[in-house]
Amino acid sequence: MTTDWEHYLESLAAFGMRPGLERVSALLDGLGRPQDAYRVVHVVGTNGKSSTTRYAAALLGAHGMRAGAYLSPHLTGFCERVVVDGRPISEERFGGAVEVVRAAVARLPADLGDTTQFEVLTVAALLALAEESVEAVALEAGLGGRLDATNVVAAPVVVLTNIGLEHTDVLGGTREAIFAEKAAVIKGGDVVFGRLDGLEAAAAEVCRRAGARPWFLGREFSVAGEPADFSITTPTLSCDRLRLPTAALYQRDNAALAVMAVERLLGRLDPGAVRSGLEAAVVPGRLQVVPGRPLLVADGAHNPDGIAMLAASLAGLALPAPRVALAAIMRDKDVGTMLDGLVPLCDTLVCTQASQARSLPASRFAAAAREAVTRGGATCHVLAVEDPRQALAEARRLATPGGSVLVTGSLYLLEDLRDAAGLV
Repeated sequence: MTTDWEHYLESLAAFGMRPGLERVSALLDGLGRPQDAYRVVHVVGTNGKSSTTRYAAALLGAHGMRAGAYLSPHLTGFCERVVVDGRPISEERFGGAVEVVRAAVARLPADLGDTTQFEVLTVAALLALAEESVEAVALEAGLGGRLDATNVVAAPVVVLTNIGLEHTDVLGGTREAIFAEKAAVIKGGDVVFGRLDGLEAAAAEVCRRAGARPWFLGREFSVAGEPADFSITTPTLSCDRLRLPTAALYQRDNAALAVMAVERLLGRLDPGAVRSGLEAAVVPGRLQVVPGRPLLVADGAHNPDGIAMLAASLAGLALPAPRVALAAIMRDKDVGTMLDGLVPLCDTLVCTQASQARSLPASRFAAAAREAVTRGGATCHVLAVEDPRQALAEARRLATPGGSVLVTGSLYLLEDLRDAAGLV
């Protein structure tokens, strides 16, 4: 049953995205600046933000801190976005915070404009985390960085995971422009960079201007091995025999970023706590394997880089045939490039659409998929099924009990199918 505060949040979705910090800053100032009650690791980037955020929170908790995390989007409900000590916050706590923010929104000057859903979620999360008396928070940015609602914190540690071409209509049409938008959250302190692929000089210059200390993956710290057995080396730590509960190759780098970030926040790390923290950290919807017949794998890859990383990870899984992919893609993505990477992964592609308004209609998605099949010379069969649950049933039928179904293209699709696909 949907509560009143959930109805309120859902009603805000129609306002869309309005980049800017004026409304969030005014709301937080009116609530006594709850974000100043704890230390923050602020995570920005194109891919890997949620995973890095979850790993950082798990590592903080493993070192004895009362730790929180703010994530987006969610798969099972709004409360999943706010995590305290490894568990989603209670509906009572988060709903209460939303209602406090709702009342504060009503007091905002009209000239600030309509407050968006993400702004209310962010302010409510920052308030609820303070009410939970957390000591440190791993905070995931939404879109971009400079004008993102999360850029109201004074974070002593920032993580920038990587940069890819996404949301170019808002962030800019080049990797350099997108980097500048995301790196604008750097205000000093320590900055942990993932693989920047040619943007290292720009990163060093941003840090120089901000008076921040840069730490580059592959330079000041390193990672090697496979998710089931890897090692991380930082200025104060050399830790081997690490294990993640996933076969996703990309998660190894995300774990390394989290380790380095938490080291910068705490000063030193305990190898045993690092080992136990990472081993227990589960990231829903990232190469999540659901046993059954057929086997189901869910991955929220939602841009070309994400699909490429998914393909690399699937190469080591040897999914059984027939291999059926079920996908939905948002219309503002680079659909053609994503499909060029997706169609070689499957024998059949079932094109559907998520309930999110930005989802590309199934018929248009299927037409683009057929073009990708022709373009790449693949043998993939394409069909369109508008309803995601019916599409999942069709994908399972086509896979047969001995095959596999890959659900991907959007975390919104995973949210729509969380019960039917067994992702809860």
